Amino acid sequence: MLANDSPTPSKTFFTRFIPDQIDFGMVRNWLYMCKVWHGNACDRSEMLEDQLEDPASSIPHFRLIDVLNNCIIPAPRGAKYVTLSYVWGRIDPETILRSLKNNFKQLEEPGALLLPNNHDRIPLTIRDAMQVVRELDLQYLWVDSLCIVQDDTGPEGSKMSAISKMDLVYGGAYLAIMAATGVDANAGLQGVRPNTRGMKQPIEEVLPGLRLAFKPKHHDYINDASYYTRAWTYQEQRFTKRSLLFIGGQVVFICMRTDGWREDVFFEDRTAKFGSTARRDRDADDIGQFEGLIQSYSGLSLTYDTDIYHAFGGMTRYFRTHLRVELCHGMPDAYFDWFLLWHPLGIQTRRKNAPSWSWSGWYGQSWPHMWDWYSRNRQKVRKALRRRTWIIWYQRKAHDSEEFYRVWTPKSHSTTTTPRNFYGSHARSRFAFDCSQTDPTPRKLAGVSQYIEDSHNPKPGSGYLQFWTVSIVFKIDKPQSKAASRGPKNDNKRLGIFGRDGRELGIVFVDPAWGKANRKKEHEFIFLCEGRDVRAEGGRFDDEPGWRYKVMLIEWHGDWAERISVGSIGKQDVDQGLGKGAEWREIILG
Repeated sequence: MLANDSPTPSKTFFTRFIPDQIDFGMVRNWLYMCKVWHGNACDRSEMLEDQLEDPASSIPHFRLIDVLNNCIIPAPRGAKYVTLSYVWGRIDPETILRSLKNNFKQLEEPGALLLPNNHDRIPLTIRDAMQVVRELDLQYLWVDSLCIVQDDTGPEGSKMSAISKMDLVYGGAYLAIMAATGVDANAGLQGVRPNTRGMKQPIEEVLPGLRLAFKPKHHDYINDASYYTRAWTYQEQRFTKRSLLFIGGQVVFICMRTDGWREDVFFEDRTAKFGSTARRDRDADDIGQFEGLIQSYSGLSLTYDTDIYHAFGGMTRYFRTHLRVELCHGMPDAYFDWFLLWHPLGIQTRRKNAPSWSWSGWYGQSWPHMWDWYSRNRQKVRKALRRRTWIIWYQRKAHDSEEFYRVWTPKSHSTTTTPRNFYGSHARSRFAFDCSQTDPTPRKLAGVSQYIEDSHNPKPGSGYLQFWTVSIVFKIDKPQSKAASRGPKNDNKRLGIFGRDGRELGIVFVDPAWGKANRKKEHEFIFLCEGRDVRAEGGRFDDEPGWRYKVMLIEWHGDWAERISVGSIGKQDVDQGLGKGAEWREIILG
């Protein structure tokens, strides 16, 4: 019921009429109530270990827009600032005002952003965000295009330094403005200027003098918002601690203790201060949380493929800090074998400028799911990897080089002559042939693709893995078994893996077009590691039956191969290979 029409003193279901422009007095009150009700609970991002006391001292080259003096300045110590999270879209960057090496000093002059040649080239969403900051009685705003010197590129440049610290930029901000409406930076923020709401509040008179209003939740608009499909905005949402979300024609306040104070709500729910809607701190021992970050990010879109690792730069620091890993082309190096076992959650197409073995090499969402078939506890995962793997993973430094290095080396790595596996345990004898060769053969590659630089890794490699493992040929064809009812829906083609005696040994899911062209044919598979298809029912993960050999279906392109799919076969089926059977072979996987 609309508050001004209601015949009852009960305010539980009151709806507030939304005016043409935002009542910023109410928004300022939200921030005040958050401070009074929630105390310091909203001063720390759930993705950062500690409250970031002074981002200006932690982020080199940190710059802010001074919205009162209309210029760009080096961030003062202890500055209380707002960030803008928005969709850039397909706007030509040459047409808008950006900080560059030849103009950033000029933009530091007071009033520089009001000069016609500058002001008119500032995208509308940024201009509106500057006005929001003024209305909130604040002074500083961070926006990527103006606060990062865009052509100061290179490994040591300020642009790369800033991109790699997006977790600190957004996690250290007092508040984030999230422009979730519109497809580009000229969409503006609804309600900041007159006649910009764009949506009519649904109100109907049901009796004389009595009107009812419908209050849709802001979540109802998410599926149609381009903002939530974009890769760059993903980590910005994850690290933010307070936000003003512009969506569905109104502004919504979200913090660590509430997920929706909004303009059409007559009064805010005080129970939120007791934590009824509080977000829980992340559990660093839960491997599933890290898998979930990759899963969510992998399905998002980028205007430029070359940003695939940059838009995950803040998350890379989070993985490094909390999981104690580096990301090798997006894959956590200290858990490498089992993260390679990801499956597509839909039909994917190749991103040709990234390696096929990583989720980064595909358009479409990938599902790394060891939490589902083994355990969420990363200590158990680490222990199991020491027992269930045999490949020593190396990455080639460059195509024109014979150098290579281990993808990861454990701190307790032994230099003794006793054979060790990738994770530092004693190597086990699994196969009935000589598997002692593990060092890559020095060689150069010619005529191969150059991949996107793995620039957030301290030892970036070419993206081509070189290693020894078991190679075997199987036939793929129409499966004999029925599809399992559990697990997410998979729109890819389901095919059976068949061996020497014609028995179905396992299942692979492949792109439908590829499957149509290649079924009933023989294909090479390589053995990756031991794994399970389903979790042990009794909870005794390592002792119950169900451990299988995880295999990768590959396709060769001259001297190197690409991943097509991952499946599994029984550990007793190594002798089912067609042709000359199983062999220990060197693979270059791109």
